[in-house]
Amino acid sequence: MSHSDMRIVVTASMAGTLIEWYEFFSYASLSPFISRLFFPQNDPVAASLLTWLVFATGFVVRPIGAALFGHLGDKMGRKTTFLITLLLMGAATFLMGLLPTYAEIGIAAPVLLATLRILQGLSLGGEYGGAVTYVLEHSASRSRAFYAGFVAATPPLGLALASLTLVMTSKLLSPQDFAAYGWRVPFLLSIILTAVGLVFRIKLLETPLFEEAKRRGDVAKIPLVEAFVRYPLYMLVGIAIAAGHAVLAYTSTGYIFTYLTAVTKLDPVSANLAVGVAGLLQLPFYVFAAWLSDKVGRRRIYMTGLLLALATYYPVYLWLAGVKDVALVSLGVFVLILATAFTFSILGTALAELFPTRVRYTAMSVAFNLGVGFFGGFTPFIIQSIGLWLKNPLAGVILYTYVVAAVALLIAFLLLPETKDKALD
Repeated sequence: MSHSDMRIVVTASMAGTLIEWYEFFSYASLSPFISRLFFPQNDPVAASLLTWLVFATGFVVRPIGAALFGHLGDKMGRKTTFLITLLLMGAATFLMGLLPTYAEIGIAAPVLLATLRILQGLSLGGEYGGAVTYVLEHSASRSRAFYAGFVAATPPLGLALASLTLVMTSKLLSPQDFAAYGWRVPFLLSIILTAVGLVFRIKLLETPLFEEAKRRGDVAKIPLVEAFVRYPLYMLVGIAIAAGHAVLAYTSTGYIFTYLTAVTKLDPVSANLAVGVAGLLQLPFYVFAAWLSDKVGRRRIYMTGLLLALATYYPVYLWLAGVKDVALVSLGVFVLILATAFTFSILGTALAELFPTRVRYTAMSVAFNLGVGFFGGFTPFIIQSIGLWLKNPLAGVILYTYVVAAVALLIAFLLLPETKDKALD
């Protein structure tokens, strides 16, 4: 495929995936406001923990979404599934912007919030694996990770877009108006982004590898069963390395909002500005790390990210506790997120390359979302809970993030095969 054709494929994949991550991360960027608006305020700490529990529900169902949409993607094709996941995410996020608050309808407010969060999780469970699979199945072997790296860069870009949308909205409105209705704007704007994503995705064609597999009749009857029965070790390794990345990602982009507002004592808007700028500055590093993995291999790049996190997370968080300047806070958050530029830039590629075309969408998506869903989604809640228990806001970083990352590093070193030169079948 020519470079111009690949640009179209990558742009369409990025457009939809970016929108999905923006919509998913809008919840995290608005978490201080959600805590106050959707939960009883007689115990603010409990409200914060409940906010992150609802955040986690979106992750718990992601493996279900991965299995469901992976099945559709491996049976019906990648393009059709792409459109469904985008529409589901867009509708759920837009409706979040219309929800009445706890003061208005009581306990029904967090129940409805959790329901929409579950729909978001189902959608995202089928989205990222499909996007990476779609790009890889169009790419030449020598540049697979590089092209997929642009898709991998969409989470920090989505995080930045969500955070900066909140910042801009807060600057345009008075504090009273923002508290009354301005917090809804990032959710409501998602309907425009969803429409843009659909325009890009409708133009896509099916991947040549899937078309060839379908022509030969080489389509799995039940992709999920086949993935676990025929490739159990790869599935387990995939879950482990996804978990290693996930705890880094949601320590640096999820718990960071609680830490900056509760410990550093930044206001929520300043915290979002710091995280948003840090996310934007990451983008070249994601693409660079992906490009480099086409030269030196996936394992080395992934392990570099874990080692970087183990060396920096605790000291950077400790330093951030005493920093008040937003620019310096953003620099610290940049260092935290940088480790994920190495782990996530190649994670999807490394997982997808483990499996054949007939089960690739399902196997990659399920392994990815089991690791991310059960280890990453609960990260902010677990870290905050450990911190409250031990009366140290960083205890959870050591006892949870570091432990999971260290185990993932060992598994990657011992069991993750190098696939950069592997031909996709």
